[in-house]
Amino acid sequence: MISRFDLLELFIRGMLSTLKYHFIRTPLERPLMFLRETLKLPGRLRHPELAEIYKESGRIQQVLSQSLTTHSNCLDVGAHYGSMLSAFVRLAPRGQHIAIEAIPEKADFLRRKFPEVRVYSLALSSQSGKVDFYVNTRRSGFSGMAKHGSPQEKFRRITVPCDRLDSLIPRSPRIDFVKIDVEGAEDTVLRGGTSFIADHRPLILFECTPSGTRAFGKHPSEVFEFLTDDLGYEIYFLKDFLQGGSPVDLETFADALVYPFQAFNWIARPAN
Repeated sequence: MISRFDLLELFIRGMLSTLKYHFIRTPLERPLMFLRETLKLPGRLRHPELAEIYKESGRIQQVLSQSLTTHSNCLDVGAHYGSMLSAFVRLAPRGQHIAIEAIPEKADFLRRKFPEVRVYSLALSSQSGKVDFYVNTRRSGFSGMAKHGSPQEKFRRITVPCDRLDSLIPRSPRIDFVKIDVEGAEDTVLRGGTSFIADHRPLILFECTPSGTRAFGKHPSEVFEFLTDDLGYEIYFLKDFLQGGSPVDLETFADALVYPFQAFNWIARPAN
């Protein structure tokens, strides 16, 4: 028999599933985000070994609060429906912000929600042209240039324009902070942005997961080595970055992406 608590949780989850994008940039945004995190408590209790992963959302907000000034210029790669973009605009209201989102209807949504932000409706790659893009019909946040997720996932294939960061983003104004969440295509995005990164030297918040990189026939170590060896960056656990700790080495980075996972999101900072 389903308890009243279970019914309430199901109702709230259903409400958030329906409204979770519409409350972005409204007074309800932050209370409902807190409620969404609270509803993860049962999962935390069932999987205490994943405690570090469950802490990432809060730590990301701390990184933003610590790293951005009112004038910071930010780039959101894989903007989805704009939860990160909303934080950029709130914490850096005088900055010039750019969002990149491949799914056309999401890009249109972002333009309506954030009229002051420059929104590009395209995918980022290591070359310009067009690319197949797979829209996850159940969890659109897991959409990307390769199918990513469980075997039960269903996808709708669309064709979208693609470009390189080096071609798309001008040298001025300087970009201070970049978020990259592209479901395994991180290496491809970075390789198309070597000149951009050399010119701007931004802080980079990026996601890297074993399943995401595997969807592109790559290994997380390739992302690490390209950032450190080719681009001259150091990579940190979120908690270590916040506490002034040391960067990770390749072995630590790779071990953190083996179950029980220690991190899916990382901060890259220019060395020296």
